[in-house]
Amino acid sequence: METIIKNKNQVPKFSTEQIYVNNDETKYNEVYDKVDKTIEQLQLSKKDSLHMKLLFEESIGMVKAITGDFTAIVWVEEYEGESWLRLVGKTNMDIDKKTDLISVSSSGENALAVGFMGKIRDFVETGLLNYDGVMKLQQKYSGYGMGISGSYLDTAIASNPHAFTGFMWTMDDYKKSLKEGNGEPETTAYWDELEKSIVASIAKDVVVGVEKNQIEMAFIMEI
Repeated sequence: METIIKNKNQVPKFSTEQIYVNNDETKYNEVYDKVDKTIEQLQLSKKDSLHMKLLFEESIGMVKAITGDFTAIVWVEEYEGESWLRLVGKTNMDIDKKTDLISVSSSGENALAVGFMGKIRDFVETGLLNYDGVMKLQQKYSGYGMGISGSYLDTAIASNPHAFTGFMWTMDDYKKSLKEGNGEPETTAYWDELEKSIVASIAKDVVVGVEKNQIEMAFIMEI
């Protein structure tokens, strides 16, 4: 499968079977049974197995929370010293949902997202919109709060904002942006969120990509 998030350094030693997920909650027990079998395949330590299951739950829950109408596949790729939990999802946002998001993004009246995963959700929802929405999100978090500048998939965007197709965000860039704002009250609050986040404590890095109606996530865990 062609993905927008790449591991440029390694080829996977092993990839698990892809698990299909949609908005049918009656199938969720079946989905998590498959998750358990996938984790068994990886032959991780007890601690790493628990961490991987938490990442599965967070990634599936994230896409489910963004819109009720979605399809996604999740799987794990094993590399030397790392496991990558990948999610590729498609969301078919109806016009009412998209209008609501545009309205909130444009007015700037929406509250700051709560928690680290809340900010990722904010990023994804805004990324499903347009270039203007992304710029408002950057301003909303005081310029450094999301760490998304300079990470566009379409390099033509600087000269033609209407060409906007999507962009990427990484936890590593987010941390760097916080370091640049060291000493600011908002920065301290964002660091506190990171320290309290289960995902941030488990994952070495988190990469999120949005391109048109496609959402990708990669949770990178050291093993």
